[in-house]
Amino acid sequence: MFQIILQRKKEYAKVSKPEKNGKTYKDEPSTIGELIIENESGEIIFRCATCENGGESTDTPNQDKRIVARTYQLYWTESSVALPKEWKPKCISTYTDALASHKGRRIHIHIGNYPQDTEGCILLGMQDNGNGTIGGSTIAVSNFYGIINKHGIENFRLEVREI
Repeated sequence: MFQIILQRKKEYAKVSKPEKNGKTYKDEPSTIGELIIENESGEIIFRCATCENGGESTDTPNQDKRIVARTYQLYWTESSVALPKEWKPKCISTYTDALASHKGRRIHIHIGNYPQDTEGCILLGMQDNGNGTIGGSTIAVSNFYGIINKHGIENFRLEVREI
C-alpha cells in the first residue's frame, strides 16, 4: 500500500488572485502544505506543495472549505475541473467510509495556483511561492496522476494532517 500524506503547514489570511480576462477575484484565505507519496518501503517517491482553502475544515457539502483531516481513499471520476490535457476529463477524487456523504462533495485533486481555484478541492504545485499560492501546478498534477495510474488507484490512501 502506498501512503500519500498531506501535511498542512501554514495559513495565509488574505491572498489575492490577479484579474484575468476581465474577471476580478475576491481575496481569500489559503492553507499551504506539503504532499508526499511513500512507497511500500516508506521511501518518498514524490513530493509537492498543496493549496487548499484557509479557515476551518468541514464535512458539510456545498462549502468552499477544506476537507477534515483524516484518511481518505481515492477513485477516478470525470470532471470539468482544470486538469492536464492528457488526463481530461479523468480526475482523481476522494472518499471515506467514515462519512458516506463525503463522496457527494466531489473533492478533487487538480490544477490551480490560488485559493480562489480550490472550491474545497486540493491543488498541487511544484513549489510553494511563500505568499499563500503555489506554482508549477500542471506539472505536479500530471506527475501525481501518472504515479497513481501506474501503481493502481486502489493501492493508495491519502492521510490529511492539520497544522
